[in-house]
Amino acid sequence: MHGHFLDGGTDIAGTGLAACAIMRIHFDEPVVSYMTRDLEVARVDTPVEDLARTMQARGISGLPILDAKGHIVGVVTRTDLIQLGVMQGGRRPTQHKMIFPRRRASDVMVFVTEGRELAGVICAVDLTAAVRDARIETPVAQVMTSPIVTIDIHQPLSAAVDMLDRFHVTGLIVTDDGHPIGMFTQANALASRDLPRATPVETVYDAAVICLPAEMKLHRVAAHVADLRARRVVVCKAREPIGIVSATDFARVVALS
Repeated sequence: MHGHFLDGGTDIAGTGLAACAIMRIHFDEPVVSYMTRDLEVARVDTPVEDLARTMQARGISGLPILDAKGHIVGVVTRTDLIQLGVMQGGRRPTQHKMIFPRRRASDVMVFVTEGRELAGVICAVDLTAAVRDARIETPVAQVMTSPIVTIDIHQPLSAAVDMLDRFHVTGLIVTDDGHPIGMFTQANALASRDLPRATPVETVYDAAVICLPAEMKLHRVAAHVADLRARRVVVCKAREPIGIVSATDFARVVALS
């Protein structure tokens, strides 16, 4: 999959990304304005299964890892757990302590410190609030990731988890007769890790999907994501899915503005 930010040959100054002065008011805010303070942490010797249970219980996508002195030495995400086999039914990693696999850029979180103490984290979902507040007028179709990765509702759990890893995505659009009806995400994979791999996707997918029109303004889409703490929105045209916007896409908007 390849994401795109703007149509080819168009620079930021020529888009509807909102007046630069308006964007700077929000995008130059201190990180404390948007960061999450309530952090769950783990230690370098925390068992992998405990990390998986914590992520599932708290509904979070990653955990900072601290050493014996309380200093951050890494982060473990749901993507890491998929690579280690923790989320896949009938499989368990052989390591009792966490190792740090190579991570894709979309998984990276920015941890905020005060002195040497961990104070908070800025993740992609947090940055959607900045996009909302900047009232960026760009149509969401210019920011969405396309093509999309879909899976039929009758496919097995094993196929869904394998597709998450193979296509390097954090969520699949679940379809029935070609129409989007929900999502299968890394969170769903984590929650169903003890089920048989032949379990149908229909029994484990998330039916709470947000589908919004391709012409909707970006700041309105960001408001949905920020207020609902959703991680992705399906973009539709004539009721057909044509793309997906994730929290990472909103982070890209902030970075390029």
